[in-house]
Amino acid sequence: MLMKGCLHTHTTCSDGKLTPQQVADAYEEKGYDFIAFTDHDYLLKPQSTALYRGVRSGMIIFEGIELTVFVKGYVHVNRIHGDDDELYILNHLGEYDLGLAQVLERIETVATMFPLDAVETTSKGFRNPEYEIPEIRFPKIASDDAHTRLGVGRAWIELDAPRDKDSIIRRIRQGDFWSCYV
Repeated sequence: MLMKGCLHTHTTCSDGKLTPQQVADAYEEKGYDFIAFTDHDYLLKPQSTALYRGVRSGMIIFEGIELTVFVKGYVHVNRIHGDDDELYILNHLGEYDLGLAQVLERIETVATMFPLDAVETTSKGFRNPEYEIPEIRFPKIASDDAHTRLGVGRAWIELDAPRDKDSIIRRIRQGDFWSCYV
C-alpha cells in the first residue's frame, strides 16, 4: 500500500503551537497516512504520552522523542517507537551551521552512540540538496519538522508497505521510500 508520512512533528507537549489532536487533524487533512510525534526531550510535558494516545485519527500515529545529543555541540536525533522496533534519525543537518566535513564527522559519531537508521536532509521542510550525497551512507528522508499549522505539509516521504508501524520502519531503514517536497 502506498503511504505518505512525516516522521518529525512537534505539539504543545513541547514547543509546538498545536495540540497532538490538532497536529493529527492537520496532517490527515493533507492526505497523510502516518506521522510521528517527536517533541523535544528537554521540554516534554509529563502528560504527553496520555495526550498522544488520546488522539483519534485514521492515520498511523508513532510516538517518539527528539533527543538532544551532545557531540562537539549538540545535534538532534529522533527516536521513534514502532510496535516492536525503533527508528533513529539524525535531524535537520542544515541547521547546525557546520561544514560538510564536520557534518560527516557528527553523523559517524552519532552512529556510534545510536543504531542510526537515516538522516533528515531538510530544514523546516525545505530541501538541503547538499546533503543528498553518497558520502552520507544512510537513507536520506524529507520531513517538515512542523511546529505550527503553516509548517505542516512542506516535505514528506512516500513508501509502499503494509499498514503497520514496523513495516514502515523497515522500509525506511532499507532506504525504500521517496522524499517529496512542495
